[in-house]
Amino acid sequence: MSLADLRGDVRAFGAATIKEWRILRRYKGSLLSFVFWPIALPLAYVFQAHAFSGGRADTAAAFAARTGTNEVAGFLFVGWATYMWLSIILWGPGTSLRTEQVRGSLEAIFLTPASRLVVLFGPAISQLVWAIWIFAVVGVALWLGFGVSIGPLEAARALGVILVGIPALYAIGALFAAVVLRFGEVSALVQGVRGLFTAVCGMSFPIVVLPDLAQRVALSLPPTYLIADLRAVLLTGAGIGQVAGDLLILAAMGGLLAVLAAYAFRRTEQYARRGGRLAQY
Repeated sequence: MSLADLRGDVRAFGAATIKEWRILRRYKGSLLSFVFWPIALPLAYVFQAHAFSGGRADTAAAFAARTGTNEVAGFLFVGWATYMWLSIILWGPGTSLRTEQVRGSLEAIFLTPASRLVVLFGPAISQLVWAIWIFAVVGVALWLGFGVSIGPLEAARALGVILVGIPALYAIGALFAAVVLRFGEVSALVQGVRGLFTAVCGMSFPIVVLPDLAQRVALSLPPTYLIADLRAVLLTGAGIGQVAGDLLILAAMGGLLAVLAAYAFRRTEQYARRGGRLAQY
C-alpha cells in the first residue's frame, strides 16, 4: 500500500465517522437512549438482587466469595454496560452493510478504491466513542446512586482492557458482515449470538455458578474475559499485571478471529461479486 492510498483510507475513515455523527445529531432520541438504558437496564437487576438477598449477611458473603467484590450494583452495571457495547458492535458492521444493500448503494461502495477496513469499520469508530460514553454514564450513576467511586487510575486500566478486547469484538462484527454479503439478513443470527453471550458470559452473574459444560463454553468466548477483567480493574483494584493472563488469551482470540474474519469476508465478497448479490436484497 502506497502512502497516497494510506492517506486516502484515513480520509475515508474520517468521512465515515463524520457521517455517523451527523446521523446521531439528526435523530437526538438516540442520544437519550445512551443515557437511559445504561442505567435502567442494570438497575432492574440490582433491585432483584437486593430483594432475593433479603438483606442477609450470609448471602452478601456468598456473593463476595464468588465474585471477589461486595459491590452488587457495580458488578451488574459493569456487566450490562459491556453488553450494550457488545450489542452495538454486533449490529454495527453487518447492519451498516445491510443498510447500504437495501438502499442500493452497496455495489457502488465496493467499487471505490477504499480499503475494506474502511467499508467495515469506518462507521464503527463512532461506536468506540459510544463505548467510552456508556462506561462514563455507568461510572457517574454508580457514584451518585450507590457510592461506588471509580478513580482515574481504575478508569485508565479499564480503557486498557477495552483496547485489548477491541480486535476480538470487532472481528466478530466483521464475521456478521460476511454473513450479510452471503445471505442478506443478519438480525436473527445477531439475536441468537447475543442470547448466547448473555446466557454464559457472566453479564449478570459469576460464571462459577454455571454447570461445567456451560463454563467451558463461556471460557471459549471473548466477552467472558472482557467482562471479568473490567470488573477486576474497576471494582477490586486489580492492576493490569493481575489480569495479564486473561488479556493474553483475549488478544490471542482477537488475532485468530481477525484472520478468520478477513478470510471469510474476502471469500463472501468474491461470491457476492460473481453472483451479483451486492445489488440484491
